Amino acid sequence: MIRYVLAVVLLIALIALSMPAIDSGATMNTERQVDASLAAIDEKATSLIETEEVTPDGHPNPQRVVELSLPRSTLTTAGVDHVELVPHESGQYTHARYVLEDGTTRETIISEQIVWDDPSETDTTELGGAGEQRLALVLLPDETGEPRLVARHV
Repeated sequence: MIRYVLAVVLLIALIALSMPAIDSGATMNTERQVDASLAAIDEKATSLIETEEVTPDGHPNPQRVVELSLPRSTLTTAGVDHVELVPHESGQYTHARYVLEDGTTRETIISEQIVWDDPSETDTTELGGAGEQRLALVLLPDETGEPRLVARHV
């Protein structure tokens, strides 16, 4: 009987000692997945700006579709609360920030400016919650005719 009690106590102690490592691993796994999604946005945005031009009225606008994988909260991944793409006021890049459900915040830079839905505005693109999401990056002219990357949900 003492052996069983001792085995249960040791099992509980091992689980308690391993939980911080499991949580840290889950956070690192999620950061890796979200960083890969943000790198895909950066790659598609750069490709669109470098290889395409704004089209005349009546023609389809050039675009790239990015599939984002924002993990849900599981034993091996921390859940994503939200992702923001904030255009920098200089117009040269986008500040990408994501927050996990445990409050961990991470930031990175996307090398092109991306605005939400309207090329004449500088609104932040917000992607809420975990799951698979599709984002279209469309090359549109702004009010001066200059090309601008606009994000839209697909």
